[in-house]
Amino acid sequence: MESIVFFGKGGIGKSTIAASVTSLLAAGGKKVLHIGCDPKMDCTLSLMGRHIEPFAILGGSSGRPGLRDSIYQSPVRGVHCIEAGGPQPGVGCGGTAIGSMLDAMKDEALLEKDGYGAAVFDVLGDVVCGGFAAPLRRGFAKKMVIVTSEEILSLYAANRLIMMAANYARNGVYLAGLAVNLKDQTRLKTVEEFARAVNTRILGVMLQDPAVSSAEREHRPAAIAYPKSGFARRVWALTQEIRTARPPATPPRALPDPDFFAFAEGRRTAVPAGAPAGKGRKQAVRSAKALFSAAGFKPAGMEDSQIICDWKCGQSLYKVVIAPGSSAKGDMPRISDWAVCFHPTTPQEPPPPGGALMKAAGTLAGLRFDEMLSVFTGSRDFYGPLLNLSGPEDTTLAAPDTPRRPHMGFGQWQRFIFPAGLSQAYIPPGSVMVEHGDIECRFCSSESGILNMFNDNPGIKTPGKALNMPVLPRIDKRIVNTGFSSDDALFGDEKKVARSLEAAADKAGPGGLVEFYVGCSPIMLAGDTSSLAARVEREKGVKIMLERFNSFYEHGSAKGAVRVSYMAHKLSKAGAAKDRDVYLADSHDPTGVLDKLLAEHGISTVDRRKDFYREAASARLQVLSHPDTVLTPAFDKAGLKWIMPPQPYGFGGTHKWLGAIASALGRKKAPAGPSAAQKALAAGLWARASRYTAAFVLATEEIGLLSGSTALKMVPVLPVLAEAGFKVRLLLMTAEGRDGKAGKPGLPAEAAAQLRALKASLPGTHLSTDTFSKQEELARLLRADPPTRLVYSDIRRDPRVVSAGKYPFSTSLFEPGYDGALETWRRLLALCEWDFNERYLRN
Repeated sequence: MESIVFFGKGGIGKSTIAASVTSLLAAGGKKVLHIGCDPKMDCTLSLMGRHIEPFAILGGSSGRPGLRDSIYQSPVRGVHCIEAGGPQPGVGCGGTAIGSMLDAMKDEALLEKDGYGAAVFDVLGDVVCGGFAAPLRRGFAKKMVIVTSEEILSLYAANRLIMMAANYARNGVYLAGLAVNLKDQTRLKTVEEFARAVNTRILGVMLQDPAVSSAEREHRPAAIAYPKSGFARRVWALTQEIRTARPPATPPRALPDPDFFAFAEGRRTAVPAGAPAGKGRKQAVRSAKALFSAAGFKPAGMEDSQIICDWKCGQSLYKVVIAPGSSAKGDMPRISDWAVCFHPTTPQEPPPPGGALMKAAGTLAGLRFDEMLSVFTGSRDFYGPLLNLSGPEDTTLAAPDTPRRPHMGFGQWQRFIFPAGLSQAYIPPGSVMVEHGDIECRFCSSESGILNMFNDNPGIKTPGKALNMPVLPRIDKRIVNTGFSSDDALFGDEKKVARSLEAAADKAGPGGLVEFYVGCSPIMLAGDTSSLAARVEREKGVKIMLERFNSFYEHGSAKGAVRVSYMAHKLSKAGAAKDRDVYLADSHDPTGVLDKLLAEHGISTVDRRKDFYREAASARLQVLSHPDTVLTPAFDKAGLKWIMPPQPYGFGGTHKWLGAIASALGRKKAPAGPSAAQKALAAGLWARASRYTAAFVLATEEIGLLSGSTALKMVPVLPVLAEAGFKVRLLLMTAEGRDGKAGKPGLPAEAAAQLRALKASLPGTHLSTDTFSKQEELARLLRADPPTRLVYSDIRRDPRVVSAGKYPFSTSLFEPGYDGALETWRRLLALCEWDFNERYLRN
């Protein structure tokens, strides 16, 4: 079956040509379905002689009335028509209707069951999103025809459409060629040059013909209305070329924007645009690698979309940034479509050789940035480039001030420790949260929680709670989701948003806080949420904080300020008498272990029930377990005293925690340490622990993570291990030659200083180091040392550790308090003395 899709700039004559091609296919004996994919619903006007009711209005889907009810038989024999339709102008998303219609067609196997010999898709002129590319994305259309003229903006649209065709080549889509609708027939050469530049062909050329205007007034296909016209002859020839078109031997390749504008201005591009794919492309990459090497550049990584290179100049090695022109800063020297400069970390004394850098970079002037990127991504390490294309420092476009996640991405084979990468932002009790987005998206967040790839938070566990049990997304009386659907995208979501916000405002009450999160789909497809939020805020007397980024715990400065103001006001108005010593403000302690520990040392705690504000106001001291960008300023603003002492892990840590609280309360007598019985049990565990080693795998620049409490989820892991007598081994990833000795890994000066500081903080601890630079070296180090039984990893059942016969451990094994310390050491020793992994799972 023929499946043809027409694209092109709006107003270029696409529908006129597509309708005539459909008519001629039908005249050749095919049963043809002409499918209008334009919210204006005028694609089938000439074939039907009138507007038809679109699929979107009938609301059809698989198994329900609407799909075949939306198909109309044309006055042109053999032709049937359907219009996808769309929302009212300015409301909803037109692309949704196309997707819904195609889903129904696929579910019903419409084209096959109803015996169509050809399907012709006439798609909205200026494709701006994946919705309008649905015929390609859903695998319906195979032959793509781009209608263009000789005008530059029309050719620019064609160039962008060629990029789109490349994106869907995996679905069997190919560009058959260009249908040229000339306005000035003397300028056909411009289109011919463009076709050569992008490696495609011209299928046919249409000239200006009065028959076309006459047929449009009659609402008839021009090829049928005026069969003896020049247009009819030309479109007949075009139809034959389309019918016989086959996938090209080498696919077309769109011009990068700088090259296209060079073409438009009559200038030669720096690099021929039509460089073939396949073998020829590989040769181009190899030659680019040779150019890099000759200039002294060695790709070392990526930061955001920028290539980071090591550049050797004389005996010195410099770090250099190569950035695409679109993101280059104003003072970066431009070369081709990219710019170059020294990395910000480059020492300025002595001054780096800027002139030599520009000379070396000039030898790469014949390369475009995408070819440089191919040099990098064409390396053997495939996942590293994938990671860096999205960027470990990536931020969300809609919320550029949100905290960054340094641990998310591919290719980090050397990473075992995954810092949180964000500050906690306390959710104010009493506030109401409304998510406006696809409810399914709530199952996709794997950064935290039980479904994530990393271990659970440390400390006290809820009795009977299974660590690997899936949980439903959190929805309760104060956290709700609107359930944004395809109907909302198509017909508008204003009523649903207004209804949801009004209900949330009623729940929050006058003076309350409503946090309104707009997720990805509504950001792209929905209506004006900000004006609706402003109206409800004004009418209901609440504060509505609108954020176009769906994350409760992450925050920007604006969200933090709103939460702090709300909480400080509620705390100031609580009016509770200070009759208790301590409020464990952010504690997740369902079994009351910490309350019991404090009570044993004469410190009373607030019974945490429902009213956070009265409970906090009734305590003389707020005790926090981790930094929080909302709680601490809210306490300060409300005049409440708070501390964040070292966490109560291990005997030493627990004693310091109790001492800090007692001191903050003005107690002169220091709390007692562990009991004699606890000390006796610990002595037995410590004697066994001294035989074993716990290893940590880090890059040299990550050594500071071990001394920073936030890195290991606020748990002082090394001090707890050291207290028990475990030996500590650091496996440090280094780059070869950093110490100037070829082939020998060394520690940079900053890393060496951090290592000395770490050793000084753990007096009496046996701490050793080894270095590696490759995966196989790390694997060998993990297997080599029998006393090393434990390897820290935030990844559950880390196969890198298990395959070496060792045991991954993390902060999830650590419990607070004196009894918690004994249980922690017992768990670690149980792993050390269990040989299952070594006997059965070691590679």
